[in-house]
Amino acid sequence: MKCIAILETSNYVYKLEAALERKGYKFDIVSTPCHIAKGGCGLCLKFPEEYLPVIKNEAVLCNTPVKAVYRVVPGLTKNRYQRIN
Repeated sequence: MKCIAILETSNYVYKLEAALERKGYKFDIVSTPCHIAKGGCGLCLKFPEEYLPVIKNEAVLCNTPVKAVYRVVPGLTKNRYQRIN
């Protein structure tokens, strides 16, 4: 299942993605769904759920704290997002 990680700023998203890429991981940067963003950062990191520990660990090492992580639940017409810790 896919997940998205919400960070404080777009710069943090790019910084974390670059650090992960240097270690051989390739994840997508996507627009944050508007009902989750609520005026905040417009970008997030999309990744398979099994990499959640890698994302959290690298975020700590890069000093780019993850605000929230959501599981993407595919729906019939649109996706739902379930917050996970």
